[in-house]
Amino acid sequence: MKSHLQEAKTTYFKHLIYATYYNLLALLVFITGTIHSIFPFLFPYTPYKLAKKIVINAEKNFVHNVRNKKTKRKR
Repeated sequence: MKSHLQEAKTTYFKHLIYATYYNLLALLVFITGTIHSIFPFLFPYTPYKLAKKIVINAEKNFVHNVRNKKTKRKR
């Protein structure tokens, strides 16, 4: 576990907060997406916008660490 936190360059509590936040957003994507699939007039574009928010924020906060790791492995 510590290795993952070191690779992500984060602390346990920061990781806990971000992971919980992204999981709650993912749950909202599922709920609004399911409702939208049954009733297309409800929540138009909401699941898409929430999923996009997850990707944008995750890339802003964590992807640079993953990219650096992949680059190091190729060498």
